[in-house]
Amino acid sequence: WHPKAWYFGLARGLLHSVGRLSRGIRIGLEHGFDSGVMLDHVYANRAEGTGLLGRAIDRAYLNAPGWAGIRNRGALLEARIVEAVLLSSEGGRPVRLADLACGGGRYALGALHRIGDRAEVSATLRDYRIENVEAARANATRLGIAATIEQGDAFSDADLARLGNVDVAVVSGLHEIIEDDALVENHFRQIARILAPGGTLLVTVQPDHPQVEFIARVLRSHTGKRWAMRLRPLELTRRWLEESGFVVEDVAMEPLGIFGVVRARKAANDGDDL
Repeated sequence: WHPKAWYFGLARGLLHSVGRLSRGIRIGLEHGFDSGVMLDHVYANRAEGTGLLGRAIDRAYLNAPGWAGIRNRGALLEARIVEAVLLSSEGGRPVRLADLACGGGRYALGALHRIGDRAEVSATLRDYRIENVEAARANATRLGIAATIEQGDAFSDADLARLGNVDVAVVSGLHEIIEDDALVENHFRQIARILAPGGTLLVTVQPDHPQVEFIARVLRSHTGKRWAMRLRPLELTRRWLEESGFVVEDVAMEPLGIFGVVRARKAANDGDDL
């Protein structure tokens, strides 16, 4: 038996036994470690569990590099959304914002809360899982944010077309869980079709992850299958964007270097026939 197989087998056993004392691990086992419910727990960053041991396990779990990077990414993306919306609103223009796979809606809703009355924003948040839609609606109510929050498929041409022209589009944490390169490459062309000329796309990237093998061998995704992350070089994402009619304006990495946010602008007269 290979030592790695023994190690990962032991890790899975501990996860399903003593690990259940941790609230975060229980959430992961029930909903998937990449689920919106899981991300809500990660962002709250509050250790919870059964007894002192459960809380200690949960704290160690929440301190994992990947989750720390996710929290960094959240702060970075929220700031980028604020910047993009305010820039689009110059001259008093109303702004149409769409988060295509919002999860619990934390990024867009947090940004809208920070923007306040500095811009007139019409926001639509979508997710294909109803539990994420419900969580986003609850977060919007808590923050007092008015937004359209609905179920939708980020890869459906019909669903995307119903958005009309969008000034700022957000795609966060979606492409990183899609193994099919062709699907992601085509997604940029789909987004280009709904963005207004000169519109902004904010998309997260994950070129590296220190725990990618452990995650793939030990943790399950929301589908019940092993959570296989798809790491893609930044150069590949840049090429797909440029071929889809975008100009990459900025790539910002969070401090751990695991996650980043790409800001791309749709060329003024390109992308409509892609």
